[in-house]
Amino acid sequence: MFRNYFKISFRNLVKYKFYTIINVFGLALGLVAYLMVSSYITFEKSYDKQFTGFENIYRLTSDQVVGGEIRVRDAMSFYPSGQALEEELPEVVGHTTTFKFGPLVFKNNSDLLQEPLVLGVDHNFLDFFDYGVLYGSTAKLQEPNQLVLTKSKALEYFNKENAVGETLFIHNDFNRSFNVAAIIEDIAPNTHYKFEMLMSIVSIKERLEEDGWSGFNYYTYLRLLPGTDVTRLRPQLSQLAKKYIGADTKLVFNLQALERIHLYSDFTYEPEVHGNARSVQILMIISLFILVIAWVNYINLSTAKAINRAKEIGLRKAIGANRWQLSTQFFLESVLINFIAAFVAYVLCVLLAGLFNNLVGKEILVDIWKDTFFIQRLFIFFLIGTVISGAYPALLMSGFDSVTVLKGKFRHSKKGIFLRKGLVVLQFAISILLISATLVVVTQVDYMCSKDKGMNINQVIGFGLPELEVDSWKSALKKATNFEDELKKNNNVLLTAVLTNLPGGGSTDINSSGAGVQLIGLTEVTEGTFYSLGIDEKTIPLLQMDLLAGRNFKKDFADDAQAVIVNEAFIENLGLQVNESLIGKRIRYGNDHSSIAYEIIGIVKDVNRTSLKSAIEPTAYFSDWGYGGGWGYGNMLVKIRPENMASTLDYINEKWRAFFPTAVLQYNFLDDRFAKLYAEEQRFGQVFGVFSVFAICIAILGLFGLAAFMAAQRTKEVGMRKVLGASIRQIVLLFYKDFVYLVALATLISVPLLFFAMQQWLENYSHRIEFPWWTLLVALGLVMALALITIGFQTYKVAVLNPSKTLGNNTQN
Repeated sequence: MFRNYFKISFRNLVKYKFYTIINVFGLALGLVAYLMVSSYITFEKSYDKQFTGFENIYRLTSDQVVGGEIRVRDAMSFYPSGQALEEELPEVVGHTTTFKFGPLVFKNNSDLLQEPLVLGVDHNFLDFFDYGVLYGSTAKLQEPNQLVLTKSKALEYFNKENAVGETLFIHNDFNRSFNVAAIIEDIAPNTHYKFEMLMSIVSIKERLEEDGWSGFNYYTYLRLLPGTDVTRLRPQLSQLAKKYIGADTKLVFNLQALERIHLYSDFTYEPEVHGNARSVQILMIISLFILVIAWVNYINLSTAKAINRAKEIGLRKAIGANRWQLSTQFFLESVLINFIAAFVAYVLCVLLAGLFNNLVGKEILVDIWKDTFFIQRLFIFFLIGTVISGAYPALLMSGFDSVTVLKGKFRHSKKGIFLRKGLVVLQFAISILLISATLVVVTQVDYMCSKDKGMNINQVIGFGLPELEVDSWKSALKKATNFEDELKKNNNVLLTAVLTNLPGGGSTDINSSGAGVQLIGLTEVTEGTFYSLGIDEKTIPLLQMDLLAGRNFKKDFADDAQAVIVNEAFIENLGLQVNESLIGKRIRYGNDHSSIAYEIIGIVKDVNRTSLKSAIEPTAYFSDWGYGGGWGYGNMLVKIRPENMASTLDYINEKWRAFFPTAVLQYNFLDDRFAKLYAEEQRFGQVFGVFSVFAICIAILGLFGLAAFMAAQRTKEVGMRKVLGASIRQIVLLFYKDFVYLVALATLISVPLLFFAMQQWLENYSHRIEFPWWTLLVALGLVMALALITIGFQTYKVAVLNPSKTLGNNTQN
């Protein structure tokens, strides 16, 4: 019996091949969109869950609390923090502390290689993050001058996996050889803390001792007893911060679950740019919307063309077929269509995997034919789709009254017509929502990328200066100054400047103080976080920053060693307005009256130093840091002419090698640095846009099929209208009328949903656009245009037919 059902089902699919193709490709596109987006979401939610006992691992964080309000949340802590908390709290059963080095220069034979992903770690780091050890022993991490390499890094340096016992020489401020103690598996891509080399943290013992409870430079992870209620620990954490840091500290210890860092972290000093939980949720909704549109298409077309099969159903019932048998027949047709669609979707996923991975910037779809989880999801949604899209049409068609059908009196019911119109409205509403939301995302990203930053970064490159092997920072300053002077000999080098931190960096690229600031004689100590940058007298002119009051630093002014230039936000955070009378006033950090009071010599316009997701930082610019004073050797900016750019960059490289032979020059154009800050948003916008196109294509496919069917059903009516004198234009407009009000209703439904969803997303950004209502008009116009073109094409095909042929058609409408 079932064999016969399958034969009949297959014949019907071939007989109505136009609708079969539309249904198959509509369902396939819906499955492709869902499977790809859900794979991306699964990947984003999987971060750090591969580690044994991840649910009991927490990162120690630090909140700066002012007036009972959390002003800044920092991912870093102090080196002794983990040990102290393990000793004080019985719930803490282990800790590991890490230090993220800046780029280190390794010498391998005669080659110099710069490594940006080196972590200093405790000996038990791999007990928390349990990457498999391939060779050697990680116990050696208890000793100084020990390295652990990933398998890929071992192959890169030594052309073999087992490099245990080999040595690598590190320049920078180490200038000594390190032993390779172990080789581990390559790190997982879905971890928030990436590295390629591990160094025993005791290799920087002097720094650890010097930092103590004042060096806020470490990432600390704690292992808690299973079932620990973290909220009950928070009062104790607050008290322990005061005990170890100081009674007047504004810092409060806090705990962040390891599995929540990637998607739910808005902390400063993060080791890398993280994902966004809200964006992931929006993408999940999009993928489900697309799948719903595909299912709606199938239901709509199946119920609409039920009239074409009414006589077939009547005859089957007349010769004894019962409702269950008919339902089975039609349900099997749905199974076949959904199975073919699932196969097509699988093939498309395989073919498009590379493009999708490039789109999201991550290797997510790899070896799909081996991915059992992917295949399971495909199978599950094949079953769900079959039931959802197949059950209603099967029950509907099997319920036709055979007597009414065979007498030729069958008509679509009002309920059926209402259902189809409701489903069309749903499709239009989702399409309008997705198009408009895509435009909102693109507009916000474009706003962030193009907004005036308060400085000119065009044709400016930035790079870090090496920590030189010299006796003092003054010697380093002299060598770096000579390098700077040599660059200026090239006519294509317009300006150079030295500063502690490059624009376009993240939160780790600036120094901060939570001690508060007092404007002596005008204000009490204003609590809050204030930021500091060291610059030279050439930085402000090079970046074309606007000086609102006062003057710039002067190289030969000895008094400028205790002078400061502040931005507008700094003054406003003190509760004052920018004006000339503030020039000459002095500021002091904290309540210590014996500390240095810095004279304000200038006020500059606010600049966006980092991402517009963050508010502008109240910043003080100091002149006496540059290369020394305990702040490292700094960074350099070089503004070059757009002409002869390649030769200019070659010249800079050549001089670099002459002055710093043991260092590697790695420069970036500042506009590229800023663009990287919005990489996640740009990818999100691209993913949003691509799958919005999927949704529109599916909706138009369905509308095309539905319009074709409705036009065919009204062929006789069209012929009669033409005989009565109706023009083709009038007939087309008649068909349009039925759909225009459906689009209008869809717009009314989509507007509140769109506004609510996008306002929620925009709240992620301190600098954001007002909701752009024009995006709704564009979306409405696009959907309306596509709908009218689709309907018009099908209607026109019927309207131009000769009435003598159409009036002979016995089709019921």
